[in-house]
This record gives sequence, C-alpha cells and structure tokens, in this order.
Amino acid sequence: MKISLRLIPLILLLAGCQSHMQRVADCKVGDWHAIGHKDGVMGEPASYAQRKDFCDDHADKPAAGDAAARYNAGWAQGNWDAWQALGSNDGVQGAQAQFDKHANSEETRKHKTPLNRPAYDAGWAEGNSRYWQNIGSRDGASGLPLTRKEASRDNAAAAQLRFDDAAYTDGWRAGNRTFWADAGYTDARNGTPDSEFRNRAAAARRAGVDIQEESYRTAWNAEIVNYWRNLGTQDATSGKEFGQRGREARARGLKIHEQEYRQAWEARLTEYWRQTGAEDGNGQPYQLEQRMANASRAGVFVIAATRDAYTNAWRQENARYCTPDNAFERGRTNVGMAVEVCAPAIQNQLKHAYVSGQDFEIAAAKYRDAVVAANDLASRLRDARGRLARLEREMRAGQESKDQPREEAAKQYRRREQERRELLDYLQGLERQFDDARLWADRHEQQMQRLRREIY
Repeated sequence: MKISLRLIPLILLLAGCQSHMQRVADCKVGDWHAIGHKDGVMGEPASYAQRKDFCDDHADKPAAGDAAARYNAGWAQGNWDAWQALGSNDGVQGAQAQFDKHANSEETRKHKTPLNRPAYDAGWAEGNSRYWQNIGSRDGASGLPLTRKEASRDNAAAAQLRFDDAAYTDGWRAGNRTFWADAGYTDARNGTPDSEFRNRAAAARRAGVDIQEESYRTAWNAEIVNYWRNLGTQDATSGKEFGQRGREARARGLKIHEQEYRQAWEARLTEYWRQTGAEDGNGQPYQLEQRMANASRAGVFVIAATRDAYTNAWRQENARYCTPDNAFERGRTNVGMAVEVCAPAIQNQLKHAYVSGQDFEIAAAKYRDAVVAANDLASRLRDARGRLARLEREMRAGQESKDQPREEAAKQYRRREQERRELLDYLQGLERQFDDARLWADRHEQQMQRLRREIY
C-alpha cells in the first residue's frame, strides 16, 4: 500500500495523539508501577520526574507518596523484560548470543536504552533451551532414537552454540510419545488391528527407539471407535451392513464396536430417507413404496425410521412447493410446475398463479420498453425545449439590434418565426408521445401489481 507523503505528518500526529491519550489515561489510573513498566519495556530511560510533571498537569489527583519507588520498580522490571525478550528470541532461533549487536543498534541509541546484559543472558539461555527442546521433540516425533542427540551435540559444537542436553532429552521424550500416539491413531483410523503394535515395537527395537505401548494403545482405543462410526456411515449408502463387517473384523482380529457402527449406520440412513423425501417433495409424487422396493438396487436399506423420515420430509417440501407464490415464480421463469402432485383443492389456484406469473413477465417486458421509450422522449423534449429557448433569445436580440438593415432583419425574423412554429409543433407531438408512453408504463405497472395480487 502506498501512502502519500502529505499523509505522513497526519499519521505521525495521530500516533502521537494516541500515545498522549494513553499516557493521560495511565495518569488518571495512577498505577505508577505500570507507568514505569511501560517506559522500561519501550526501551526508555527511567524518567520519573518527567512523568510526574506530565501527570500533575493531566491527573485529577497528585501522585502518591510512594509513586517514585513504584515507578522505579516497574521500570526496572520493564527494562528486564525487554532485554530478556530480545535474548529469548535469539536463543529460540538457534542463534548465538548477540547482546553487543543489540546494544549498538540504532533503536537502542535512538531511545538511549539502558543496557541489561544479565536480563539478555537469562532470556537467551531460556530461548536456547527451548530451541533444543524443539529439536528433540521433532526428532522424537519422527521416530528417531535418542542417540540422535549426539549428532545435535556435534552440530552445536561446530556452530560454537551451547547445547542443552536436558532440554533436548525432555523434548525427545515428548516427541517419542507423540510418535507412538500418532502410530496408534493411524492404525485405528485405517482399521488395522492393535496387534500391529508388536510389529511396530520390533522395528523400534531394531532402530534403538524407545517403545511407548501406553501411548500407542490409548490413541488406538480412542480412534477405533471413530473408525467404526465412519464405516457405518459409509456402508449405509453403499449396500453393506454390520453382519459382513463383523465377520471381516473377526477374521482380522480387529476389535468390534457394534453399537457405534449401528448408530452411525442408522443415522446416515435416516438422513438419506429424509433427503430423498425432500427431493421428491419438490415436484415429484409421493413414491415411498417404489423407493423402498428399489432400495437394494440403490445400495441402501429400509429401516424402522424410513417411513417417517421420508413422509415428513416429503410433506414439508410438498407444502412449500404447492404454494401460489412458488407457482407464480415458476411461471415467471417459465420453469414447469407439476400441479398434479398438489392437493386437488388448490390445483386450479396454482394453475392460475402459474399463468399469472407468465403474464407478469410479459407485462414486465412491456413496462420496461415503455419506460425506455418515455426516458428517450423526455431526453428529446429537453433538447427541443433548449433549442426553442435559444431561438427565442436570438429573435429578441435581432429585434433589438440596430446594426442589421431593416429588410434583412425582417427576412431573418420571418425565417426564425417559421422555425419556431415548426419547433412548437414538434414539441406538441413529442409531449403527446411522452404522455402516451408514461400512460402505457403506468398501465403495465398496474397490470403487474394486479397479476401479483390476484394469485390468492
């Protein structure tokens, strides 16, 4: 985004106003520890006397007796926090300590920020520990053995970077648990029996990776329930049911969750029959018996909830379909209307509404044409009236002029008078046409309103 140079002073002024307003608000609160902490965090030198003078001018009450001590304590904490944050950011990125770089930075010189090496060093050590913890966690989650730590130690030595053995180990152990939890989750989600753990454990031993059976089985047991639910949902509309799935699972030694499968299977079938009823209700006859007879060919099943789910959805959608408003709109767009699926008592009304919708669109087209014609005539009228006004001004100016010979002036006047009479006749014709166009527009609009109103 480009900012105009003219806007920069305004932006700076607004930023300054915001800072000023915030400082006034801080003064009114009177929390001198917070005021000092903000100055410290922003890299400002401690300046209690300056802040006190400002607050004396803007606060409703004078500073408390311990304000100076509270300000200085807050500033010291803010200064510590600022330098600690710088060190932590460097450390967590795997960088060497860079206190001198920050101490000599333009920002530090600009604010005359008091230096605080102990705070920076403390932050860097904490960030460095988190860096090695993250590396360990990544290696552990990737299924690498703890001996991978030695490679990291060598890398740190080559980079002359502090290596935190304990932090790496803690991270690796957390990552190792994640590795086994992910394995359990993946096996369960794919429908793999938990006996697969033995194969995974054997492979882990060969690779020197710690085995976390509890993490694996906790994740597998939690996800296998979802596997059966997902399977039930899929099978419901693909012609499969629990009997077949149960036999397959027993043959593979897979733990079975029949209740969860059946609940998901029936829920999906209930939704299927509801959707089918709604689709049929939108202009199709009630055909539940036919749908149930063809269920096996469609890859679905008839269950106890089938009749109610289909019937209720069909009735609800049929009631929406069989309304004069819907028939009218379908007529407007010239989309067919299956009136025969509606109750006999309202079929004639729906037919009338449908035809009214078609007539409405015809009237709407004529109305639009009339409006276009009226607008065109109005424009021509304005032009003609402008020409008439100019002509009449010229005629008056010619009569008042003494420069032109009398005979020539009279001849020019007669010519202009003839043109004026022709313009008047032309204007009268245009006005009649304009009135007719407006009249037809009004008639078509009234017809549209009547057609819309009389569908009930």
